[in-house]
Amino acid sequence: MSATKDKAPGLKLGRIAGVPVYLAYSWFLITAVITVVFGMQLQRAQWVPAPTAYLLGFTCSIMIALAVLIHEVAHAMVARHYKWPDAHIVLTLWGGHTQFGSFKATPGASLAVALAGPLSNFVIAGAGWLVNSLVELPFVPGAILNFVIYANLLLGVFNILPGLPLDGGRLVESAVWKATGSQERGTIAASWVGRAIAVGIVIWFAVIPLVSGRELEMTTLVIGVMVALFMWQSTTGLIAHSKLRMRLPALKAGSLMSPASGMGSSATVADIRHRLAQRGGQIVLVSPQGMPIAVVDQGALSAVPESAAAQTPATAISRALGNGAVIADDADGDALIHYLATVETAEYAVINDEGYIVGVLHQEQILRALNVR
Repeated sequence: MSATKDKAPGLKLGRIAGVPVYLAYSWFLITAVITVVFGMQLQRAQWVPAPTAYLLGFTCSIMIALAVLIHEVAHAMVARHYKWPDAHIVLTLWGGHTQFGSFKATPGASLAVALAGPLSNFVIAGAGWLVNSLVELPFVPGAILNFVIYANLLLGVFNILPGLPLDGGRLVESAVWKATGSQERGTIAASWVGRAIAVGIVIWFAVIPLVSGRELEMTTLVIGVMVALFMWQSTTGLIAHSKLRMRLPALKAGSLMSPASGMGSSATVADIRHRLAQRGGQIVLVSPQGMPIAVVDQGALSAVPESAAAQTPATAISRALGNGAVIADDADGDALIHYLATVETAEYAVINDEGYIVGVLHQEQILRALNVR
């Protein structure tokens, strides 16, 4: 998991125990839907007047947001224990999620972080039940408390189902990860279980009522189908990402690069042509400090007349490399992806373990190898 730092994921609400909390703009949509749906149901039941019904509907949406927030804070606090970096919480259309910076996890830590969320909801539901059994509340506060109990219970139960992207999916992921040594295989297995759960949701809310002749409850049907579609879409991304990461160790910079050699940046076009006649390949220009700074452009090289070759500096016919655009020839896919993300250049000078330039690697070569369009 990784957190983006360039753009805020929504309105920043503040920090809880040092963890930034954001409110995605999609949250306002689901809040409006919950307010209207719950308000209409309460109004039809004629338990309270219309204004109070919609106020209770809005209160219920806020209670759901608070339940999700506590759920995500629990994730973040347990993750802090394992020193997972750069946590931030986002409340969204689908509830919420907690994102982290780059880190190396273990099956046990991943499972502990995942299960902390549902556990927090069970604790809230239990505390609410205890208050409800000890104190006789008036109708409105009692209705809100009952909603808090059942909402947290439902949130906890739903999230411990053993399929991604639900928290319980980490149980399957961790078990397969521990058995195979591959987190990616665990993620794929848990994602397919998540897809099975998504299909089960559609069957439960749509197929079974139709087959049994019951009237469809449109509110629960729409919410159920939306949740199933969200789960299917999420698992599609997780499976694709995991398959990509499984290919990374097989990729090496040395097997993808084009052969090249280094020359001092004071070289002329004539020097470059002489070197190419001897060795072929590409030429990387190196600064007096020994840093690769540019790649000779073959098209520009051929355009220089022979009469001007000795007077034309090689730097005039080269493409500049970005700062830090140097990679080892034995670097695997993880390092290659890191360079794509952090070094602002399309090309990299490849060096061997003795520090000599042996090739040039273009990001297009990496993307083709990963089948990334």
